[in-house]
Amino acid sequence: MPISIIAELTGTWPAVDLPPPINQSYTSLVDLTIVSNAPVNSTCPDTDDYCRTDCSGCTRDTDIVKCPNQHDWGLTLDGGPSPFTSAILDYLDTQKIKVTFFVVGSRVYQYPEILQRIVKSGHGVGILSWSNSLLVNQSNEQVISELKWTMDSVKAAVNITPKMMRPPFGEYDDRIRNISTQLGLKIVNRDLDTYDWFSDGDPTFNISWIVNNFTQWVSDPTLNTTGHISLQHVSYNQTAIQVPLVVPIITNASYNIKPVSVCIGDNHPYVEDVNLDGTPLSNSTNNSSNNSLNNSSDNALNNSSNSSSTNSSSNADNTNTPNNQSNSNHISKVIVPVGIAAGAIILGLIAIIAAISWWKRRKNRFNSIAVFGQNVEDRFQKF
Repeated sequence: MPISIIAELTGTWPAVDLPPPINQSYTSLVDLTIVSNAPVNSTCPDTDDYCRTDCSGCTRDTDIVKCPNQHDWGLTLDGGPSPFTSAILDYLDTQKIKVTFFVVGSRVYQYPEILQRIVKSGHGVGILSWSNSLLVNQSNEQVISELKWTMDSVKAAVNITPKMMRPPFGEYDDRIRNISTQLGLKIVNRDLDTYDWFSDGDPTFNISWIVNNFTQWVSDPTLNTTGHISLQHVSYNQTAIQVPLVVPIITNASYNIKPVSVCIGDNHPYVEDVNLDGTPLSNSTNNSSNNSLNNSSDNALNNSSNSSSTNSSSNADNTNTPNNQSNSNHISKVIVPVGIAAGAIILGLIAIIAAISWWKRRKNRFNSIAVFGQNVEDRFQKF
């Protein structure tokens, strides 16, 4: 479907493709006293004391690296939304396939309508950062602003708040993990990387390597024991046009392409109580979150709870309170009408039994009349 790519987000936003200004209200959301002391440095340390993933391959249990189920494949597309995304969406719509887009805040600002289409089509959305710059060589306050400006741009464009982030270039350590966690973000890495971003500016990169990588991955028996999360980019036309070429390779190898949130079993993909396409969660899906009938009051309680403490663990405890209240309200709303209905049924049964008893007495009376040969009408009037 035709879509405008010139509309920009309204309001005041940072300059595109540059690290955004530090925002103190954003900084206050993170307890910096519990953030790792990993050095602010883009070079790899001699010893990896802070699980620097790009340097040593170290990962933590909280890192999402692959889909756990053997035949699931999380196809992730980074760097958008871009003018090249629309053609990919057209193709994915025809194939009825859902993927995950990790978006750059600056691109969301420039192309919000494309992000709107991504969400309406039911694809997953996570974030990179505002400028798509390395996070490991930025201060804590700067990292917070990179992430929060991006989260807010997505919220402004499509009214959802992602819960997943991918550090640009896959470079992160415990410091980035700590900050992301306090902002409510899960880090999504990947186990299969096309390195297709080298195609922009590296004349030695052969674009056919992308398709060849997928062909090799699906035929490698050592990679067949788990599911996967693969990485491609939609930042450039030459990489974006590879997506329709690799999808059949994956599906023909009996893999099921899914959004990352689906493959890891997260039925609550965004902070808001909505599905991937932005529609409200059903009651059955939403039973572990705030009841949809009480969203407004629950959100108010959550905001009050969050503002009362800057410690993330304390916030987590406080936000459990409105959830419990919501569940109690929900239970009472169910029990009361059920009790009323049960009472009505019991009263109805009593009335039926009384009517039957009355009818039997009346029938016996009529039988007595017939036996003694008396006038039925006279006796009935007396009765």
